[in-house]
Amino acid sequence: MTDLPQRPLGVALAKFMGSVPVIPETEYRIAGIYSFGKGLIRRSPISGSETSYRNLTPLGTGQLVMSKLNAWEGALAVVSEEFSGTFVSSEYPVFGINKDVADPRYLKYLVSWPTLWEQLTPRGSMVRRKRTTPDTLLATHVPFPGLVEQRRIADKLDAVIDRVDSVIKLRDHLTALHSNLAESLIDSAVASANESARIGETLTFTRTPVEIDEAGIYRTIGIRSFGRGIIHHPDVSPDGLSKLSYFTFPEGALALSNLMAWEGGISVTQTEDAGYIASNRFFFYLPVDDRANTSYLRHFLLSRQGLALVGSACSAGAERNRTLGRKRFEALTIPLPPRPVQDHVASTLDRLAERLSTAYAEPSLAALRPSILNAAFTGQL
Repeated sequence: MTDLPQRPLGVALAKFMGSVPVIPETEYRIAGIYSFGKGLIRRSPISGSETSYRNLTPLGTGQLVMSKLNAWEGALAVVSEEFSGTFVSSEYPVFGINKDVADPRYLKYLVSWPTLWEQLTPRGSMVRRKRTTPDTLLATHVPFPGLVEQRRIADKLDAVIDRVDSVIKLRDHLTALHSNLAESLIDSAVASANESARIGETLTFTRTPVEIDEAGIYRTIGIRSFGRGIIHHPDVSPDGLSKLSYFTFPEGALALSNLMAWEGGISVTQTEDAGYIASNRFFFYLPVDDRANTSYLRHFLLSRQGLALVGSACSAGAERNRTLGRKRFEALTIPLPPRPVQDHVASTLDRLAERLSTAYAEPSLAALRPSILNAAFTGQL
């Protein structure tokens, strides 16, 4: 609940009726809207002859625009000066803001608030087929204090959100540096390789079947894409498990999702993964001998050349249906640098990744902005 007065957005917004006819020989700068409150995006210019729309709407600074199709997941934005003069189609209703009633900065933050998105379209299995109409947006009740309080809240949010964004930019910069360092170290290690070997000769497939007890409680794992590690899912009863087979797995194993390996769904199991189980969608490997360091192999497979190899072992077809074949994966030939080189690369990259994770934990940063907005629009800021 909020201590701020609630009023419909229609008290501050009015549908903008300024669309213009499309002229075939005229070039139009087109804008779109990111989902999840991330603002406007500039698309490639088009000529009037390249669109089937008969009319387009020009955007002006301080207007509000939404996507009918994706407003439910945060595709709304207040137009900044940067996007003034760009155009949107009729799929993006545009609204003028009554500045005698609303501060555009306050509305900018309000439309990036997930709680507002939830009010625009009822959740359900068919949500992606539902559209948010202009009338629905205008009728939606939101925290709407007077102008003085709006400006106070906007001032606070400007200061706090700027700091959060600075931390996120720093995290992204350090992550990019880590990625560049990883590529450099892997390239150097591969250049020092003194042998090549098939993965099936270097690693052994290792997992143990689990007999599901109807009275048991189970914890399952997943593997994030882009090398972001293992996911620990909440406890479930057998009814909450899929019909797939399940397995336990050893610590220190190279782990791959056969559905998402092509996108970096690759990790190494750790002590904290003990007690979890995995479906047959996940492959686990331990070294046959001391020639291979599983952490190094993870970093190698996540490199550009490694992902290219993994991709070659996946089935053809649309990206989301590219399944890693076990036999094809084990038949891949990889370069093996001397073990001390592998150990050095693995320890260097693991230590840096741990420091980045501790200092700039992604889940914490992701939750910070919604928490700040919740505080602002519930009268706690």
